[in-house]
Amino acid sequence: MPDFKEELLQFIWQHKLLKPMPLITTSGKEIEIIKTGDLNKDSGPDFFNARIKINELFLAGNIEIHIKTSDWLLHKHQNDKSYDNLILHVVYEHDKELNQNTLNNVEVLQIKNLVPESVFTIYKNLLNSKNTLACAGQLDQVDDLKFTSWLQRMFAERLELKVDRIDELFAANGSNYSETFYTLLMRNFGFKVNALPFELLAKQLPLAVLIKHANNLLQLEALLLGTSGFLEEQYSDEYIRNLQNEFEYLKIKYKIVPLQKEIFKFSKLRPANFPTLRLAQMARVIFLNPGLFQSPVEFDSFRKIESAFNVNMAGYWKRHYTLDGTNNEHNLKMGNDSITSIIINSFAPFFFFYYKKTGIPKFENLSFKLLEACKFEANAKTKLFKTKKILLKNGADSQALINLHDNYCIKRKCLNCGIAAAILK
Repeated sequence: MPDFKEELLQFIWQHKLLKPMPLITTSGKEIEIIKTGDLNKDSGPDFFNARIKINELFLAGNIEIHIKTSDWLLHKHQNDKSYDNLILHVVYEHDKELNQNTLNNVEVLQIKNLVPESVFTIYKNLLNSKNTLACAGQLDQVDDLKFTSWLQRMFAERLELKVDRIDELFAANGSNYSETFYTLLMRNFGFKVNALPFELLAKQLPLAVLIKHANNLLQLEALLLGTSGFLEEQYSDEYIRNLQNEFEYLKIKYKIVPLQKEIFKFSKLRPANFPTLRLAQMARVIFLNPGLFQSPVEFDSFRKIESAFNVNMAGYWKRHYTLDGTNNEHNLKMGNDSITSIIINSFAPFFFFYYKKTGIPKFENLSFKLLEACKFEANAKTKLFKTKKILLKNGADSQALINLHDNYCIKRKCLNCGIAAAILK
């Protein structure tokens, strides 16, 4: 008998990976599967709401899957009332007659000779693959329609996971939409490397304080850089000293306790991604678009959001990315890729979260439209799926692939993946 777990049998049953031949129970009755049922990931029978036809009798109910019939006793199902409503007991190998099946007229279907040997072979190859993407060698064989269908599910799952995270921020911010959006945006403004420090900054420096000074760029920069701990040293540049003087006053006024600047990372970052420059960019965005934070739902198009972040830096930050006065000859405005990342990770999930809270359909549609308007994210994760490159067009597709990679591929959860099902078929 092949070496496998019960989850593989559940997968085989769920995706109908049986040979196209009559299904005959151990008692000699022919079965027609009308509906395999809904997979149950909690305690109780493996499949709910299944429908079968035995001879001319239609049955609806639950189905239990085991490697051996005797596993019923091993798992102590005989003592669990939740298994009383079975309509079929599916086993790989029928090794024992059970009183429960006889008393309740439950038919047993042995599938040992119904599962193609190729299913076990391909599954074993997937599990033992050394590639990050176990199915890399077979991905091009998957039907395009099935691939895109699974991507849609992965995209929806990715969005729901992000909404759960925003819901936690919402509760922590006293159910305040503006503060929640501000915290989310700040986290994503730190991008991957400085996401946590930027989120801590948002918690340390409330949006309400920044909005009070939204018409004064110097004070906005002083608040953001000072609360981050970057103004605690001595500097020779006159502009930076002005920021320090401004922050000394504001720190006392709002009882601000600066963070330790060491939590912000510079190593291996391009200067354009230095946290000091990102904070200066954030100050300018607030200065030019205070309404973005007070009422983010009014920024309801890709063009409006892009315009809000596509700001030219001026003054000191036009030619500097740190506080030490070192000149830089490059334009330090935010790049298109950075703006796209902000839309994908902040605006689209926030609008979907807002839809879930308010029920306003406009924001569900807006969330999808924003992601479809964003270009596909080419990174180490999404490049693994290059054999399907022709199907990958926008930010929704790349977000789906990131979810697939993070929550299925690297965890080897092939038995939960529709792409693996297509390969096994």
